[in-house]
Amino acid sequence: MRKTAIFETALVLVIVAGLSPAQALARELAVTLPEQAAPVAQTQGAAVGRPPATETLRGVIDSVDQRNDTITIRLSADTTEQFKVQDGLIFNSVRFGDLVEITVQNTSGTKTIVGLSEK
Repeated sequence: MRKTAIFETALVLVIVAGLSPAQALARELAVTLPEQAAPVAQTQGAAVGRPPATETLRGVIDSVDQRNDTITIRLSADTTEQFKVQDGLIFNSVRFGDLVEITVQNTSGTKTIVGLSEK
């Protein structure tokens, strides 16, 4: 449909049906106005996008396993924990015994290192 035909039809809807210009255009273009869309979003349970929670930990590199994309970090004298590595380039910057600070996100149920810095 041409633009002029759309506007002409919308003008008729404004005059004859008593609609506002925005309602008439939306009706003609089959567009949902924001106030009409709100109940639909609420009934469909629209999810709010939230970034994953992050945690910052400090420890010492206990082992590096490039084959399985994991690093084990000694968090305290008697606690070690294995983490998945998001970026394989991290392996180039750490060695056994390095003191590190890591940023971890829970990705699909797995604690994943998303940031690492040496201390």
